[in-house]
Amino acid sequence: MRDLLRLPGARLVLHGLIVVAVWLGMTWVNNTVDPLMNYYIALVAMYATAMFGMVILVGLSGQVSLGNGALMAVGGYVFAVTTLNWETVPFTSIPMNGAWGILLAAIGGVVAGLVIGLLGARLKGPYLAGLTLGIAVGIPAIANRFPALLGGETGLQLTVPYPEGGYAPAEGEGDQEFVEELPTEQETGSSAEASFGAEDELTLDEFPTEQETLPTEQEPLPSDAGAGEELTLDSFPSGEATAAPEEELTLDTFPTAEAIPSVDPSAVPVDGAVDGTDAVDAGFVLEQWQASLAVAVACIVGFIALNLVRGRQGRVWRAVRDDPVAAAVSGISPAKSKVSAFVVSSLFAAVAGAVFAQILAYVGPGAFGLGLSLSLLVGIVLGGRGSLIGALIGAVLLVWLPEFVLQLAGDRGWEEQVTNNAPNLIYGLLVVLVVLIAPGGIVGTIQSAFAKATKRTARSR
Repeated sequence: MRDLLRLPGARLVLHGLIVVAVWLGMTWVNNTVDPLMNYYIALVAMYATAMFGMVILVGLSGQVSLGNGALMAVGGYVFAVTTLNWETVPFTSIPMNGAWGILLAAIGGVVAGLVIGLLGARLKGPYLAGLTLGIAVGIPAIANRFPALLGGETGLQLTVPYPEGGYAPAEGEGDQEFVEELPTEQETGSSAEASFGAEDELTLDEFPTEQETLPTEQEPLPSDAGAGEELTLDSFPSGEATAAPEEELTLDTFPTAEAIPSVDPSAVPVDGAVDGTDAVDAGFVLEQWQASLAVAVACIVGFIALNLVRGRQGRVWRAVRDDPVAAAVSGISPAKSKVSAFVVSSLFAAVAGAVFAQILAYVGPGAFGLGLSLSLLVGIVLGGRGSLIGALIGAVLLVWLPEFVLQLAGDRGWEEQVTNNAPNLIYGLLVVLVVLIAPGGIVGTIQSAFAKATKRTARSR
């Protein structure tokens, strides 16, 4: 097997087969579960996409980052602004859509990562952490400085899935169409003149008075029997006279379910369609589409990360992490290595931010706060900061733990304030325990235990 992997391109093919197998398996699972589970799968895939970059930045390069949530905000805002305001891709006539939006978000992430990487290339330890912490706080707040473009505190609403020709703002369109359909003052005046002539003008004198409309006690109500016959209760027909015995309504006279024609929901027109051509597909599930998108993007990013981690660039990052001086003597530039790690990590985070925007159908400062950056760091520490599988485990923990706390709070009857803050408390306790007991995270602990068991078996022989 090792001889086969030494062939040119063999490792690339192996990684491709692994990613395709994972994608096929997750697609099958996504098509068989309920919409709530589809939503959880989308979140796990989105977190995994962002934490693949954390593995490279924190695990392989050895740089502490508290700002990857802000880099996700860069991708989310670039995606929203470009898809909402551009009808075509710049310098081309290609219609803008979600795929191009994700690509532009990736480019924005590369630019942001390059700037941050150059600023932090000579920093390490708490100084680098402070820089990234300031970025995590500052970048989402930029939206408040440009409310016309970025939506301010309320953010930007998206329409998902993206329609043909790109996105459009979610608010204001329907109201504008309704206003345009209302007749103007000139139109209403002309129609009134067409309906009423000059001699037909209504005045207060033409309305009947109360004496003319209401009959007096002396004036009997008119009836079909005669003009002078007064109506009494005896003059109304009885129940026997209104319904013939043979026409009596019973349960047997109502039609059965088989007699009622069924209606195909997919044939029911919506959005003003009268012929059913614009009807919504009855089998479409938005959460399933979101999960499919997130899984596909995570598989593509995972393929790139897998080849970087197990390739030459991964060995360069490890060398700079373990001993920057020895790496510099070997001809490796520690500064370039750190900048490249920031660029790749920012690229993955921006792509994850674009996916997150489509999952939420919204982009705003509240979605990319400091808590998101800390959650990414917690997830990578718990799962294992040096392993891509650890990133997947950390993503599952980030999605599963809050739901577990909510269920536990409901069973125990906790107060709402305690329930909302309990996940953060548990995150902190878990990080402390992992750092003290298992510094390598879940994956690192399993690998260490397996290595020790292998050594003991070899010594016993």
